[in-house]
Amino acid sequence: MKTIRLFLLAALLILTGCEAEGPPQKEKKIQPTEVSLVAFGDYMMHRPQINAARRGEGFDFTEDFRYVKPFIDDADIAMINLETTLTDGAKGYTTFPMFATPIEIARDLKAVGFDVVSTANNHAYDTFGPGVENTFRVLAEAGMDVVGTGEEEAKPLIKTVKNIKIGFLSYTYGLNGNDGVMKNSDKPHAVAIYSEEKVDEDMAALKAQGVDAVVCFMHWGEEYTKAPTATQKKQAAYLAEKGVDIIFGSHPHVPLAIDNIARGDRHTFVAYSMGNFVSNQRREYMNTSRVETGQMVRARLRKDETGTKVVAFQPDALYVDKHWGEHLYFHVLPAEAVLSGEIPCPRRDQVRGRLEETVKAHRERINPDLILSVCNDKND
Repeated sequence: MKTIRLFLLAALLILTGCEAEGPPQKEKKIQPTEVSLVAFGDYMMHRPQINAARRGEGFDFTEDFRYVKPFIDDADIAMINLETTLTDGAKGYTTFPMFATPIEIARDLKAVGFDVVSTANNHAYDTFGPGVENTFRVLAEAGMDVVGTGEEEAKPLIKTVKNIKIGFLSYTYGLNGNDGVMKNSDKPHAVAIYSEEKVDEDMAALKAQGVDAVVCFMHWGEEYTKAPTATQKKQAAYLAEKGVDIIFGSHPHVPLAIDNIARGDRHTFVAYSMGNFVSNQRREYMNTSRVETGQMVRARLRKDETGTKVVAFQPDALYVDKHWGEHLYFHVLPAEAVLSGEIPCPRRDQVRGRLEETVKAHRERINPDLILSVCNDKND
């Protein structure tokens, strides 16, 4: 009888959900992991650059990247802003004010190691809807991710690297007067135009996918200005409020200051303008030496049990060395690394004065208190 009562009691406990619990399960710890990023500014394409890249019946643009390639190779994710549309040349090539340049650029960006190409800028619609579609397609077919435009609609990008899920956004302030043309086309959202409503929509989509961090390219500001505009600062503050971690700026064609926007224990790092990566703009006819310079930004994201945050954000000065050798070259030089000999460059002595000038202007522009330096040891 006692056995029967014990059996009934056990059955009752099971039915009422009162099973005896085993030992508490330990929470699985998140293994700390880091992802390194490098970003470059406007990859412009003027007529002398196209002519310089011509090789027989085709083109080769890889020389532009010879001296920055070590930084590209060192990064887990390398990014650049492509400020032109791409074409097969059947109807020729055009430059300012309506850019349509060789599709070989896509192949060469992939060859030198780029992973993400930002395409939302004021020249994205220079060849209208077909140009947007073709540019997106050839970049994607070359094996890179595109953010800022789409064959049908510009959508946020998500990449997971080393167990860190990163969302990417890209916006432009406008399309050089073609905003209405795109709006009235059959694909009115092919290029991402900045608005707070668009940011809200995209950030909601990224958060729904559980991203750990958000990186945003912003094509904004005023050309050739010396400081960020009030509008840039307002938009940066809004992006920070919505949860963007890093903002890479372009469009002014000159490098600008950086910022660190703090909101409680969160920080949003901003490069208001990385300037030109490469172009044919020169001091001799632009009335400013700053168009020959730019900055690459190296950053690092770290994910651990406390969350994901930016643990490195460091802008480095670049100088575009336009010179003749076997043909015309547009070599982008990391100024400090070339001066120090870290990156060997045969023309260091010839351009030493301009490299030193570039570094001096960079140090005057960048507040060292806002930099989180990149350590050689990624576990530091």
